[in-house]
Amino acid sequence: MGASESVIPFDFAAYDVEIADLAAQGLVKGSGKEGVRTVMARVAGHAEEVLAARLSVEEQGLIACGPGCAACCTVNVTVLLPEAIAIAAHLEEVCGSAELELVKIRTAEAAARVRWMDEEERIRAGVVCPFLDGRGWCAIHPVRPLTCRALSSTDPEQCRRALASQGSDEEETIVVNIFQKFLMEETFRGLSAALEKAGLDVTGRELARSVTRCFCDPRLADDFLAGKRIVFPE
Repeated sequence: MGASESVIPFDFAAYDVEIADLAAQGLVKGSGKEGVRTVMARVAGHAEEVLAARLSVEEQGLIACGPGCAACCTVNVTVLLPEAIAIAAHLEEVCGSAELELVKIRTAEAAARVRWMDEEERIRAGVVCPFLDGRGWCAIHPVRPLTCRALSSTDPEQCRRALASQGSDEEETIVVNIFQKFLMEETFRGLSAALEKAGLDVTGRELARSVTRCFCDPRLADDFLAGKRIVFPE
């Protein structure tokens, strides 16, 4: 990947501590899925505030990603369970009953289809994220995974070409904002460290499969916060 970045120093070690502290404040037994959702809003919100404060107006203008551009929405996305719990809770809140059932079906189908695919296979197969709406917009944008927040591009067409070239002998690079990438990756690591310290499930799993698991088990958030290992059916 190519990079676009400024040279202002940033203390990632201190930032990791901030994220771990924010997460630890709400990851407590008994807070349920709304507690998890609040934690994720706090963690992701802080990351977005740091990113906005760091990027210059010029850098912000270089990022071409926006509503309706779903070029990268065929890559495999790994999430931690708090992210999946927050996404499922968000969809249960904003979708009507009929719409939610369609979302559940679409998500389960996508999870089954991509389960044994690596990223190159998924891109070639063109399996899109089940959370895109009819316009190609992200239906979970307010609660989208940290991995998704790490992605950016300065040129949608070049991004599409680069994704299409994955696995070939002539792979193209995607020019990204490297600070955005590093910041969101560090946010993921900080959250993971907080989970590990609290004795909670820290396994990263594929997005659609994780959200499907949350849909199927209304007690999953409580079990997760109680320190139980969450089993995914084979």
